[in-house]
Amino acid sequence: MVFSDKFITHLKSFGYCAIRLPRANLKPLQILTKGKGKDLDPLGDLTTVFTAGSNIQLPEIQQDMAECISGQSSSDLKLGIGLSILGSIIGAMGGSKLGLDAKYQQAESIAFEYRDVVVESVAVANLDQYLADADVSPFSRYVTELLDSDDVYVTTSTIKSKKFTVDAKSSRGANVRLSVPEIQGVVGGSVKVSAHENSSSKLTYEGNVPLVFGFQAVPLFYEKGCYTAFEPLEPKVAMRDLERVRRDGTQLFMTEAPFASISDI
Repeated sequence: MVFSDKFITHLKSFGYCAIRLPRANLKPLQILTKGKGKDLDPLGDLTTVFTAGSNIQLPEIQQDMAECISGQSSSDLKLGIGLSILGSIIGAMGGSKLGLDAKYQQAESIAFEYRDVVVESVAVANLDQYLADADVSPFSRYVTELLDSDDVYVTTSTIKSKKFTVDAKSSRGANVRLSVPEIQGVVGGSVKVSAHENSSSKLTYEGNVPLVFGFQAVPLFYEKGCYTAFEPLEPKVAMRDLERVRRDGTQLFMTEAPFASISDI
């Protein structure tokens, strides 16, 4: 998906990084670090590295509907790229993608739409207080080294959905007629396939577990094992960079690439 993709741009305007391969096992209050290349490696929950202090408890994760993101669509993707993403989504839902490409062979491109999007988040101010009161576990030697080198991020918000709608188009931009029973037979019973009421080319794939497709994270700054702060807003920041800075002055993790890749380790 190219950087100018309207859905990626829309997510970035809300301070979210898009995840190339949506996944179920990402949530707020998890620790990420930059791995090899452009991947982010998950290191575990915040509580596995930090021991809570006596005054401030771990922030509660709040959940709500993300009305501003639900219904938003991506630009048209080339079929190969689109089917690769769709196959990963179906696989994460517990379905099969074998033979799926044959069902979309008349399509030239496909676009994605996210339905019933849910946002999970923690208040950054509460996280700040928790970290100021907490201690790094003495058994987390590797993470301590990463903290001292400013290579650790904490997820503060995620957006997820069980429903992913795919719109297929031919080379001339016309709709492609797809068979729900045939595609349902390919993906299996763990993924529900349904047709859009107004278009034969739109199919919705629904799983049992919501998949996270976007996230926010803040970098942590430590000095000699002691928490200092989130990165403050620098006065020289330009207008084009403001999307990555929250109103409270904290710096969000953002990537120049259209997607962030979170690897399994």
